Amino acid sequence: MTKGIPALKAKPELIPGVLQRIKDNLGNYKKMEEEVASFWQGKSQRIKAPTVRNSLRAVFGPSLRHLHLIRGEGNELTLTAPGKQLLRVYLADGEVSFKKALARHFLKLDKDEWAGVIFELQKLNRTVSVEELLHHLKREPYDEPHMSHDRLTKFLWYYAYVGLVKFDGKMVELRQRQLENCLQGLDIKISNEEFIHALIEQYEKLRGGAQGSPYIPIPDLRDEVCEKTGIWLDYFDTMLERIPKETSEYMIHLTQPMLRKAGGIRIAGKYLYYIAIFKKG
Repeated sequence: MTKGIPALKAKPELIPGVLQRIKDNLGNYKKMEEEVASFWQGKSQRIKAPTVRNSLRAVFGPSLRHLHLIRGEGNELTLTAPGKQLLRVYLADGEVSFKKALARHFLKLDKDEWAGVIFELQKLNRTVSVEELLHHLKREPYDEPHMSHDRLTKFLWYYAYVGLVKFDGKMVELRQRQLENCLQGLDIKISNEEFIHALIEQYEKLRGGAQGSPYIPIPDLRDEVCEKTGIWLDYFDTMLERIPKETSEYMIHLTQPMLRKAGGIRIAGKYLYYIAIFKKG
């Protein structure tokens, strides 16, 4: 599959503030919009002030979705496990630690989902212009029709912000040592047994002894398990697909949604959104 680069319009240094305002106004999208717009207006150097409508819908919302830091629509908009973790790091340890955490998160997405820009820059092994890097990325298998100079430059801003590349005029250079440090232990793995234990534990936590339907949304369970174990969102999906759905100790039942909702998982050609776990014995 051809991979490209996402359109990241939001400035990375504003991400913690926006995540905080989304978290503070869960369940009230209108209030989120207003708070994000107010925060942005206070930080913006634009001659024309950002509008409420553009703040979350057109700028921060799409960028944070590309970064897998938020999910849901309207009043159901919420932070993902990585979104919660990055905000927690920022509030507890400040911007330096936030940059390190964001660097690792960004690298993981670039490695697995995007065009691997940082790794292509590593292959070139020299200082290059953005134009030359763009030309390199447009070769197969990175032939992305929406890849442009502006999009790539904004993408590289994120790497510059976290300290993995540096700009010198129109030239960009990889910080090799910093990259090597970030890549150490990037992919966290756990055993099937550890995953199943966390899955059941967090399922029961979310259910909280509630009566009625035993089914809960997979996105909710994914966030809780990833936050508990430190695994990545995509690894959760891989593990959920891989583990046995019925043993002598439990039975896992996955179902499709009545209406299409984002954040589910596709297994054996079926799109599944709800999960129930039944203990035996």
